[in-house]
Amino acid sequence: MVENISVISTQLLDIISYRAAENITKMLSRHCILAVFAAVIINFGACKCFVIDSESEFEKSCSSDSMGNRNCSIVVPNNWNFLKFRRWLEKLNGNVKDVRLDLTCLDGGTVFLPWPFRARNLRKIRVKNCLIDGYYSEYNTKTKYTNTVRDMALIDVSILTDINQLIEMNLNDPLEKSSTCGQETNVRFIQRNVSFHFVPTKSPPSLHRLQDGFDTLAEKSKTQPFTCHFEDLLFLEHTGSKSISRIHFDTMTDHSVYPKLKVFNFSSNYLPDLPRQLEQWWKFFPSLRFLDLSNNEIRSFSFDHPDVSQEYLYISLANNNITSVPQDLFSYLSGKTPIIINLLGNPIHCDCRVSALSQYLRGLRIIAPHFKDLSNVQCHSPSNLAGRKVRTVNLQSC
Repeated sequence: MVENISVISTQLLDIISYRAAENITKMLSRHCILAVFAAVIINFGACKCFVIDSESEFEKSCSSDSMGNRNCSIVVPNNWNFLKFRRWLEKLNGNVKDVRLDLTCLDGGTVFLPWPFRARNLRKIRVKNCLIDGYYSEYNTKTKYTNTVRDMALIDVSILTDINQLIEMNLNDPLEKSSTCGQETNVRFIQRNVSFHFVPTKSPPSLHRLQDGFDTLAEKSKTQPFTCHFEDLLFLEHTGSKSISRIHFDTMTDHSVYPKLKVFNFSSNYLPDLPRQLEQWWKFFPSLRFLDLSNNEIRSFSFDHPDVSQEYLYISLANNNITSVPQDLFSYLSGKTPIIINLLGNPIHCDCRVSALSQYLRGLRIIAPHFKDLSNVQCHSPSNLAGRKVRTVNLQSC
C-alpha cells in the first residue's frame, strides 16, 4: 500500500528505481562513504546511549484503563527496541485489549523496528523523526502474530538499509504475503517524508547489479501468486518521496485491491506524469472521493468520467506544471460523478485553447458553488495576461 501497500515490495522497487540507482551509486562513492559513515556513527553513539526499552520503562510509559487498553507514548533519546516491547506485551497477564504505540525520537534517535510491526493486539503505531534499523529483519519470516494494526503512520523517518543485502534478498528470496502485503487490517496508513539511509560499504553495487535487482523484483511483483486485500483501508498517504519507481503504481495495483479507499494523498513526490491507474481511477479505487496530486511536476492530465454514481470526485492538481487542459474538460462536470479539479498555482497559458478551462471554471461556480474558490485560476502567460483570472479573459476573437 503506500507503497502498494504492497508496502515492502514497492519500497524496495523505489530504492532500486532508475533514479535511486543513480543516487545510490553517487552516495556510495569513496568520498560520500565517509560522510555516511560519520552520520551512522553519530546516530549510534556507543558510550552515551540511554536505552529506553526495559520492562520498568514500558510500565512507566504505557498507561492502561479498566478495559485493558494500553496507550504507550515513548520519547527515544538514543535507542529503542520493538522486539523487547513485543516480549513485554506477551508477558502481560490478564486482559490486554487495544495497544497504541507512539514513538518520537529526539535527533539521532534510532528504533529497531521490523516491518510490518506486528505485536499482541497492537492497533495503532506512529513513528516520528526516527532512524529505523532492522526494517527488513523479519522479511519473509513466519510469525505467530496476526494483522491487528488499524492506524499506521511513519513521519519524517529514515530507513537504514544495506543495499547489497537488499539486492541479494530481491534476487534470491520469494515474495511472501505476510511481508509483501503488510497489515491488511489498516484503515489509515501514512508515509510522510520517508527516506533511506544507506549503510556504507567497501563494495558498492554496480548499476548492472542494481538493474538486475530491480528487474527481478519487478517480475516477482507481476507474477506473485497472492492478492493483498485492503478491505478496510479508507485513507492512504504517501507524500514527500524523492525515489518513486517508474512502476510504482503497477506494483501497487497489479495484485492488490482497495474497495473502500476514499482519500488518496500522493502529493509532493516529483511525479512527472499521470499514471493510467489514476486516469482510470474507478477501476482501481472505486470508492475514491479525494485524490491529492498537488505539488508534483505533472504537465498534462486526463481522467475517465465513467457511468458510476458518486456525489463527486475532488482532484487537486494545484502547483504542478500544467499549461493547458483537455478540450473536453467541461464534460467532467456532467457525468454521474462530477469531477472537481483544483488547478490553482499552475502556469496556465491563455491562448485560444484556454476556452475549455474558462468554460469549466464558470460551470464550476454554478454546478458546485461550494468549490467556487477553485474558479480563480490565473493566467501565467502571455505576459500581457499574467495574473488575470482565466474565466474573465475575453476570448471573443477566438
